[in-house]
Amino acid sequence: MDPNTRQTEAAARIEEDIATLEIGIRQLKVQYDMFFNGALPREPHEMRHQIDRLIRRYREARIQKYQHRFQLTTLISRYAILSELWGRSRRSMEEGDRRTQATTPTQGSNDKLLGRCRLSEAKQEDENLRKLYTRFVEARERNGIAAQVPYAKFVKGIAAQTNQLRKKSGCAEIELRLVVRNDKIQLKARPGK
Repeated sequence: MDPNTRQTEAAARIEEDIATLEIGIRQLKVQYDMFFNGALPREPHEMRHQIDRLIRRYREARIQKYQHRFQLTTLISRYAILSELWGRSRRSMEEGDRRTQATTPTQGSNDKLLGRCRLSEAKQEDENLRKLYTRFVEARERNGIAAQVPYAKFVKGIAAQTNQLRKKSGCAEIELRLVVRNDKIQLKARPGK
């Protein structure tokens, strides 16, 4: 087999793999969109591993044609950006910041999250509580509630609520959420994860 034939076959295989990679990334994006919207029960791991293998094959390979190098670099960059986005979205879902459509309540829950903080250690609590208190006061002012709640009273109420929840749940970490529901500002506490 002469060198020109080998180069032609290698170029044809690279072009085929580039087309496969482009289609695979597009399909994987659709699969992840479906997963994050609740249409798929699990992440598309198998498809992602196939694309990872294909990218590993060409990431450090010496490719002769500039066109092929450019296309591969573009696709690898796009895949890296999408992978980072999927990772952030998955972490956000796991932390409870974002719900899938399948777990989103369909009736009457129109809570608007204004702020949240996690309380676990007394040293960290003051800074987090001050930020939450600031958002609480701002939200009250926006909704036309003029009566101010002193910071000490705010902290005392939260302390009572978190102590009660810690005893009830046995959880050391408590998550506080400041929400607006039906034009009313509410501070909700729940056990942390």
